[in-house]
Amino acid sequence: MKKLLPILALLLVTGFVLSCATPPPPAPPPTIFEEAPPPPPPPPPPPPPPVKDTTGPVLSMSLAPEYFSPDGDGVDDVLTVTLKATDESAIVGWKIEIHEPEPPYLLFSEWGGEGNPPANLKWDGRSNKGELVQSASDYPFTFSATDFEGNSSQIEGVIGVDILVIRVGDTLKVQVPSIVFGSNSGGFDGLSPDIIAANDYILKRIAVVLNKFSTYKITVEGHANPLATTAAAKQREETTELQPLSQARAKAVVDYLVRLGVKQDRLSAIGMGGTKPVVSYADDKGQPNRDNWWKNRRVEFILVK
Repeated sequence: MKKLLPILALLLVTGFVLSCATPPPPAPPPTIFEEAPPPPPPPPPPPPPPVKDTTGPVLSMSLAPEYFSPDGDGVDDVLTVTLKATDESAIVGWKIEIHEPEPPYLLFSEWGGEGNPPANLKWDGRSNKGELVQSASDYPFTFSATDFEGNSSQIEGVIGVDILVIRVGDTLKVQVPSIVFGSNSGGFDGLSPDIIAANDYILKRIAVVLNKFSTYKITVEGHANPLATTAAAKQREETTELQPLSQARAKAVVDYLVRLGVKQDRLSAIGMGGTKPVVSYADDKGQPNRDNWWKNRRVEFILVK
């Protein structure tokens, strides 16, 4: 019994010590690893800046009939001009200019306006001053337009005028300034192949027209451009230069028309010299009217029953 007392005492002390000791802290909860959310997508790139329109309008212009003849006979008297202008930007203005057929190609007629051009225009062959187009002539034109960005475009072409038969009382008259003769010559010598071909085309058209009026006699008049300014000089110029030159040219035209099938007995030639100019020597300001003298150098066909 005495041997058990120390053991019991030790157990009591140990139990007391254990009962007084601080209990260990509870174990921490287990760590839970969650997957991180994906980062947000980057913002979209800014839109590219708008591309500035740097090209001019696309233009088109068509004519009907191909050759018009505003001579009052009710056939092809009016030219229909069909216009179109397209562009990425708005059209802010347009213009058509028609120029005379001979150098220096003065302005003959024009139209224009703001915004888009009209789909169609009608032209009676008159200039801004009321002058009628010349027979058998090609009038150069330009058609231009400008868009909102200031870009411009222009196209070019020619308006072909057919043979005009103008009635003056009981007489029919065809006036043609576009027949070209050799320099200071009464004929067609020394001309380039292109001019010879153009003359041939014009005279063939004249022959067709004259043969339509088969009951008419035809006087072919040659006209020249007078340049002298004093009475004595005018008389000398007329007698020695203009009258014989215009007579020779009228005769050359008659011979050509006969070869084209117009009957000889219907035709006669006369040289008018510079006695009937259609354009005066000087303009309204008293200056030489050189830009229009070409209209005096012409051939007229007078048709009389």
